[in-house]
Amino acid sequence: MRSCRIAALVFCFVAVLAAAAQQSTPSPAPIAATASPQSLTEQIRRTVGFLTVTYQDGLNQGAVIGTYFFVSVLDERLGKDQGFVYLVTNRHVAQPGVDMNTPYQVSGVFLRLNLVALQGEDQSALQQIPLGNRPHWYFPQDDAVDLAILPLAPKQSIYSYQQIPSSLIATSDQIKAGDVLVGDRVVFAGYFSNFPGQKRIEPIVRQGVIAMLPDEDLDTTLHKPGRLYLADLHAFHGNSGSPVLVNVNGTPHHGAITMGERYLLLGLISGYYPESTGFSVPAAAVLTGEVRDNSGIATIVPAGEIAKLLDSAEVREERDRAVATLTTKH
Repeated sequence: MRSCRIAALVFCFVAVLAAAAQQSTPSPAPIAATASPQSLTEQIRRTVGFLTVTYQDGLNQGAVIGTYFFVSVLDERLGKDQGFVYLVTNRHVAQPGVDMNTPYQVSGVFLRLNLVALQGEDQSALQQIPLGNRPHWYFPQDDAVDLAILPLAPKQSIYSYQQIPSSLIATSDQIKAGDVLVGDRVVFAGYFSNFPGQKRIEPIVRQGVIAMLPDEDLDTTLHKPGRLYLADLHAFHGNSGSPVLVNVNGTPHHGAITMGERYLLLGLISGYYPESTGFSVPAAAVLTGEVRDNSGIATIVPAGEIAKLLDSAEVREERDRAVATLTTKH
């Protein structure tokens, strides 16, 4: 991520987006598969949006920009093809300064997403999430995991995006079983600071291969020992929070669900290793503006951590309350 100014032009999201962000319970939403674009690349681009978080540092205001994507969780209690949708990104994007143990006061959260229909000449919308009731971010109990999720379900009749089903998450068991291997091809889509798009968001797509699937802890972007995957994948500021999909075609897998081809959600980008002594992960560069040569090795928060957080007691209890409220109303 890099510091930036918020774009002056702000379009209005419909009430469902702002309301869902303010609620402490997730909003149910239809999550049936929609008609897929012809191109697999376009499918991947449609999974992401851009997130800007402004913060106050003393008398100075700063901002970070990252990438987010949506993960859907089916819930049969709501009916066929119904469930809950969550926005997924890194914790160091949602909570600037946490990577330096000095979280700043967040002053604004802005989402940008493409629209299904044009609004004048523009086909994207940028809107601030009201902070009156504070967006309810969920974070892992393990403070080494650079992950944050937010219950949010923009109307797909208005906003052009594609959810990644939670059934596509590559679990640690699948990794151990050899469903995903070092050398498998990976691809991600995310924010490109040089041209994020003027009339519509334009995520950049990059690909590479899995470089390492270590079974030992590494230093994460939150500067604590934790699990990471490494990929020969050139990521840079703004790509934090980007979903990384792994192509398991030709890999000895066991019933992986397909997304066009055989793709699983490997995880989300959290940082990269610079070409410098010590090879430390430069999460702090988000706020300090420090730029170092990129080794081309990206760090990835395992998607299993997303599954773990979605299945945590706190998040499940919120879904239970939402279901109970709907049942009472009907």
